[in-house]
Amino acid sequence: TLLLVLTCVLVFVAPFEETPTNDKHNTQRYVGIFVTMSLVFAVLFAPDGPFKWPHPVFWRVLTCLCVVYQMGLTFLLFQTADQSRQVLKYLDESLGEPLHFKSYGENCTFWDADHPERVVHKIWAECDIYWVSHFLGFYLNALALRDYWITHVMSVMFELIEYSLEQQLPELEECWWDHWILDAVLCNGLGIWCGMKTLEYLDMKLYNWRGLWKVPVYDSNRKTTMEQLRSPDWSRARRFRRCLAVFGFIISLLIMELNAFYLKSVLWIPISHWLQLVRLALFLLGGAAVSRQVYQYMDDPSCKSLGHWTWMAFLLVLTELAIILRFGRDLLLIPLPDHVLRCWIAGSVGLTSWVVWTCFIR
Repeated sequence: TLLLVLTCVLVFVAPFEETPTNDKHNTQRYVGIFVTMSLVFAVLFAPDGPFKWPHPVFWRVLTCLCVVYQMGLTFLLFQTADQSRQVLKYLDESLGEPLHFKSYGENCTFWDADHPERVVHKIWAECDIYWVSHFLGFYLNALALRDYWITHVMSVMFELIEYSLEQQLPELEECWWDHWILDAVLCNGLGIWCGMKTLEYLDMKLYNWRGLWKVPVYDSNRKTTMEQLRSPDWSRARRFRRCLAVFGFIISLLIMELNAFYLKSVLWIPISHWLQLVRLALFLLGGAAVSRQVYQYMDDPSCKSLGHWTWMAFLLVLTELAIILRFGRDLLLIPLPDHVLRCWIAGSVGLTSWVVWTCFIR
């Protein structure tokens, strides 16, 4: 039925509709028709996602939108930086102009004993789209990742990354209480709590990402406990690989979130723009499918491969990184402060030591 309707529309438009001479209008119409046709074919032929809720068609459409986004990124990748910015004007006339960044790091005094009421005014003055994005982002992160530990790790790590990249991305510069009280505790923490409570209310399966390297993997073909204990499958190397996989997954998620700020700077797309919101929705909704496939691959010995959602998300993040490296080379070459580099080196050494101790010594 869908193909019949689409065919009738094309047959009517091709011979009878007069083609406008406005190049911009034609381009916009082409993009709309291309996306519509892609969605129709996705509904009919795209593979199902890992979930049946809310409906298999939902995941097919989401797959198609991710493919369309990937094609758009690939097109921008092979343009110059200025051409890419001007191409986006076909989607919105307001794009293609240099951005003006709001400063969040001025006057960081939180408590004034003479004027305690100023605390409320300070907090209220910082209320903007970032508050909503923090709360909704970590609410959906909790729904996708289904674990308190990994979502709180991401929350803390992202605030540390914001501290580190203030020289390259000035809009990340915030006061200490904005980082830790407003963002990490209130917005992120409340979003995570609401997301986990939603999962409990819906009686959905929770994940235990930290437990992936704590629980030994037994060889199901061995029947006795002693044979299982002697099995090479119950090995420290397996625990080490799982630990690296979990941390690699966390790093990939952080890169995905950080890409939004670099794309904003190199393509001049404001964070509050609908293109950024569509991108965020694609990654957060698709993230539920990705986390399901990654967790099942690491937790279930019978699962031998990652699903198509995981590979598609990997390709999207990689293409975004390629655009950032191609157009934002000068931005990325801004050196980080020495104390930031020393802190990250010390943190990396500490994390490596902890992983070795946990997986091979303890």
